[in-house]
Amino acid sequence: MVRAVLKYRPAIGSVTLSIIVALYMLVAFNRTFWQHVVQAFNYDYAPIIAIAVGVACLFIALTVTFSAKYFIKPVFIIFILSGSVASWFTDQFGTIIDRDMIANAVETTTAEASDLLSPLFFFHLFLTGIFPCLLILWVKVKHFPIIKKVLLNLSVIVPCLLIAVFCTLITSRQLISTLREHNEIVRIVNPVLPIGNAVKYVVRREHAKTRIFKQVGLDAKVVPFEPQNHRPRVTVVVAGETARADNFSLQGYDKETNPELKKRDIVYFPNTTSCGTATAQSLPCMFSPFPRKEFTVARAISTNSLPDILQNAGVNVEWWDNNTGSKGVADRVKTVSFYGRKDPAYCIDGECQDGIMLEQLTEWLDHIDHDSVLFIHQLGSHGPAYFERYPETFRRFRPDCRNTVFSECKPEEIRNAYDNTILYTDYFLSSIIDALDGRKGKFDSAMVYMSDHGESLGENGLYLHGMPYSVAPEEQTHIPFVLWVSAGFARSMKLDLDCVKKDAEAKQMSHDNLFPSVLTMMNVKTTLKDDRLDIFKSCQASQIAMEK
Repeated sequence: MVRAVLKYRPAIGSVTLSIIVALYMLVAFNRTFWQHVVQAFNYDYAPIIAIAVGVACLFIALTVTFSAKYFIKPVFIIFILSGSVASWFTDQFGTIIDRDMIANAVETTTAEASDLLSPLFFFHLFLTGIFPCLLILWVKVKHFPIIKKVLLNLSVIVPCLLIAVFCTLITSRQLISTLREHNEIVRIVNPVLPIGNAVKYVVRREHAKTRIFKQVGLDAKVVPFEPQNHRPRVTVVVAGETARADNFSLQGYDKETNPELKKRDIVYFPNTTSCGTATAQSLPCMFSPFPRKEFTVARAISTNSLPDILQNAGVNVEWWDNNTGSKGVADRVKTVSFYGRKDPAYCIDGECQDGIMLEQLTEWLDHIDHDSVLFIHQLGSHGPAYFERYPETFRRFRPDCRNTVFSECKPEEIRNAYDNTILYTDYFLSSIIDALDGRKGKFDSAMVYMSDHGESLGENGLYLHGMPYSVAPEEQTHIPFVLWVSAGFARSMKLDLDCVKKDAEAKQMSHDNLFPSVLTMMNVKTTLKDDRLDIFKSCQASQIAMEK
């Protein structure tokens, strides 16, 4: 009797199973989608119902299309597992799983991934993904002969498509205007969009492998400002991680998150935007010779980057990484990785706080005898484990969220933890400035800091980052930009710092300004340099004299 029960497997028609799976995915994986639809249409239920019917018909047409023998179970399992994973991040953080977000997921470190994979995530995955898949594996699916099967499927697919078209037509006026204003709605349909974007990511990656690397900037060379009196010039370029401008007290934030930087003679650029909203896009763009409008990741990884061009010009270049790697930026220069180290003072499970780099910086600076640029890629404020990014002594803002599941913390606790990461970055940058300034008798020096992108901290229900740029909120694209130059560095450049400070307040800046400005700081000449994007161009003595 027991054996008979265990062997029992209910039978179900392929079309019936397809419809059940379609409606299940629509309900279980699209809570955020339906919330956006209801809000965007301002609770006008006539178009909302029409959209619901139309989308349901499209889902049914899709699943029925894949209901062929030998395909139905594997495809449905992929749909359900993908939808389960995607819905967790969409519902918890407001994440849109686009191609760049998939690139971030593929290229992340184990430690970063583990921050996102909490016990609640695995419970959600089992309940909404694994368990339904086990049911699909359990049941027997009834199939008809091929001709009858095709006719049966078409008898469902065609009416569904016609109904979807009808629903679109009767709501077209409201639908077009609403989607134009809220085009993020169509980007959060699970699991269709995540699977489609995953395919696009694989295609792009394979295409990138076949691209021929193109050498650019081979004419780059250093032309010293004062050849008869030239001392080594040292610039530290810090690529910040997930720091948003709104939480810098230098920007006007009501909490004092920059107590150390405000004591230094820095230039702060309050009107600066990022090239992207995720590291996989922003980091290559920051150091690319191409401005954002001309930039693609494929183009960037198949041409020389800023570190390459500086090195080719004769500058000593190193890249220090405490994050998920340079994304191809530093593949051809000396690289030092801090990820995976086991220093108990800074590291937990191989993920280290940025302070670990300060100790090595002292040694590096002591051996400088040539023009040098050090690129530092921070771990910075990467979430959701903000609390792991700073030591106990920097828990100034309390109570701070000590959990990677934001639903377990109050909004103010999340913000406090994030603010502590900014406080620690303030200490990190100030320590670099002090280390450089303490050696002003040995070389002229400067520091540039730009974050790769910003972060959402609950505004409009969004957390973390990675929204498609076209719909990204300002919190994810408005970034801090800090410059410090020693007195000797400014003199050698014939630079009017007061002029730079005035421009900083008045002008809009972006990642596009980094490439030409660092070349100017190291006095590297190349035809790739666009002087219009050089933040120093209008404030050097020669230009000021010309304007007079």
